[in-house]
Amino acid sequence: MSTMMTRVEKFQDDYMELMKRIEEPVVKYTGEIATRLAKYVTGRPEFMASLPTLPEMVENGLTFRKRMVDHQATFARKMVRAMEPVLVKTGSSEVKPAPVAKVAPATVTRMPGRSAKRAAKPVAKRPAA
Repeated sequence: MSTMMTRVEKFQDDYMELMKRIEEPVVKYTGEIATRLAKYVTGRPEFMASLPTLPEMVENGLTFRKRMVDHQATFARKMVRAMEPVLVKTGSSEVKPAPVAKVAPATVTRMPGRSAKRAAKPVAKRPAA
């Protein structure tokens, strides 16, 4: 692994550790506030009966997030495979470059009939304005 990737992974680990440290007090104080507020809430209003509950919405969002991230990961890997010819040449690929075969340059063959007609036709000069 390169030094750059080691640094990136260290940054990611530090970020996750910071998030854990921040989340713990947020969850604790949210629970305390919810406990205090619960005595003032009488119940779920009738007009909200057809609406999804908060836990249902959170689970649905997390399920969708997983599907989306999985789909994007598959797409990103396909894009890397599609760029393989360039990545091999730049040394950014795990694949070793294939040996390049020496091939004589191709000669372009034009349609002989058309080329001969054009060559034989005199080009008219435009009058000066």
